[in-house]
Amino acid sequence: MILFLVPELPDPPNKGGAIRAFHVLRRLAQLAPVVVLALAERADEPPAIWQSMAQEIFLFPWRPRSLRARLRQLVASSQPDLAFRYRTPALIEGLRRVLRERPIRAIHIEGLEMAWSVEHLLEVPLRARPILVLDELNAEYRLQERLFQADRRDPRRWPGALYSGIQARRLRRYEAHIVRRVDHVVAVSELDARDLEALGAVRPPVVAPNGVDTGFFHPEAVAPFPLGELAFVFTGSMDYRPNIDAALWLARAVWPTVRAALSQARLYLVGRRPSPAVRRLQEIPGIHVVGEVPDVRPYLAGATVYVAPLRAGGGTRLKILEAMAMGKAIVSTPMGCDGLSVVDGEHVWLADGEAFAEAMVALAQDPARRKALGEAARRLAVARYDWAQTLAPLEALYRAEILRR
Repeated sequence: MILFLVPELPDPPNKGGAIRAFHVLRRLAQLAPVVVLALAERADEPPAIWQSMAQEIFLFPWRPRSLRARLRQLVASSQPDLAFRYRTPALIEGLRRVLRERPIRAIHIEGLEMAWSVEHLLEVPLRARPILVLDELNAEYRLQERLFQADRRDPRRWPGALYSGIQARRLRRYEAHIVRRVDHVVAVSELDARDLEALGAVRPPVVAPNGVDTGFFHPEAVAPFPLGELAFVFTGSMDYRPNIDAALWLARAVWPTVRAALSQARLYLVGRRPSPAVRRLQEIPGIHVVGEVPDVRPYLAGATVYVAPLRAGGGTRLKILEAMAMGKAIVSTPMGCDGLSVVDGEHVWLADGEAFAEAMVALAQDPARRKALGEAARRLAVARYDWAQTLAPLEALYRAEILRR
């Protein structure tokens, strides 16, 4: 039996970590019975889509911290902010109860932000506890280092740079403490694996990349929304700092050049919980802040070009894999495609700085090249990034090292 620790169970799974958790749980449930422990802001029944995979699901009440609480912890503690994000005593009590009452062989920890819940087990000898598997959605310390570098360029964002600089140092210590004591670490890219191994992981991390459901994300799966003949689309959670940074840079530094060349062009920012800074971007001519949508595929299908103007972050981007699977022509920064086996000019168009706007304009004016890039991106997504392929190393780890025992 496997115990699965995950922050939230959104219905449907609609953001990066939750999408990965959903597909990881589905794979693990094919190997052994799974008990899920998760947090919930409302005391509702677990969504049926998650119940269909787990033998049992236990939800524990949780509320996001106030800004005052976060600032107090920032000053009073040497641990990173991430280590407090989901802390709740009720989950610890539930975890202890499940370990007493059920034959748990392994605890699967979905994301470093849930590692706090197993800290009391880290010094316990392996023979006296379940095997601990940490699925690292990012090398978190590296993500904050990149945010620091992105924010320090703009004086208006120096408070964010200060925060990320502090968090990067704290995360390096905390993340090293965790990865050195769990039994197995899973990374979503070779780059992340190297960054985590540098922290002193006991074993080389197993690389199980993010993937995409290539049947669900298919060019002919949905009718496109009528977004216009020159529609650029960027998707992602718009309360996530790397996406906020990307949207602001795209709107302020890139979009004026694009709009000057293509006066009818439109830019759609699609994603949940747009921050106030992102919402204000709709004051710029041609920019539409759509917010959360029940299904992102019609926006992808209606896009002339998909853009990924990411300058910070880590892991591999589900949003780019979804656009690839939808057969879209993509302009991305090199960082946006970190960890993906794409070839510049064959599967995507990689550009940065002033060249990003030039690439957007050129691709919008070249239907033949858009078609070739989109078809090649789709082929690569099917061949290498369907979840069945990407999570095979994780399944092999459980079969060979954990459930076999």
